[in-house]
Amino acid sequence: MIKLGKSKLLIALIAVFMLFATQANAAVDPSVIEKSANSLVKLGIMHGDENGNLNLGNDITRCEFVALVVRMMGYEETTDVSNMEMPFKDVLQKHWAYKTIKVAFKRGIINGYEDNTFRPNEKVNFAEAQSILLRVLNYGNTLSGKWPDNVMNKSSELGLSKNLNFQANKKLTRGEASVLIYNSLTIDFN
Repeated sequence: MIKLGKSKLLIALIAVFMLFATQANAAVDPSVIEKSANSLVKLGIMHGDENGNLNLGNDITRCEFVALVVRMMGYEETTDVSNMEMPFKDVLQKHWAYKTIKVAFKRGIINGYEDNTFRPNEKVNFAEAQSILLRVLNYGNTLSGKWPDNVMNKSSELGLSKNLNFQANKKLTRGEASVLIYNSLTIDFN
């Protein structure tokens, strides 16, 4: 009888854990994604592929996310990187985002990894994306606490993560990234 009680308790605990784990990576309302993405398209921040498809369900890479942020800020047109060396050994001049990555580095919104790589084609996760946006918003050097909790907490406080309830290491889709960027454009600092 005691074993049966422990089994039921264990099953109940597992069920509760699974409920919270599911909520922590719950899907974003498709209407929120559509509104955010359409707004970014109208602003010239987000572009579709050669067929005009936004591919909102596809994972977004580090370089794609950085390109959105650089466009959002208008940095590509205002930042001269013509005489600047590429700081990352894994971003070759033929890479489509070569200049954009240089611009982002010069503006201090990306750091790369300790081995002098940027890993442009890796998928960006929720905490990394928020960290980039917090740097753009000049919060990058003001965060106290341990990574990624400090980023997640500040992002939540500002409303960057509004409509997004994910774990820090969750890989973002293009649609989810559009919500995050849209949120950064609509923050109320009052």
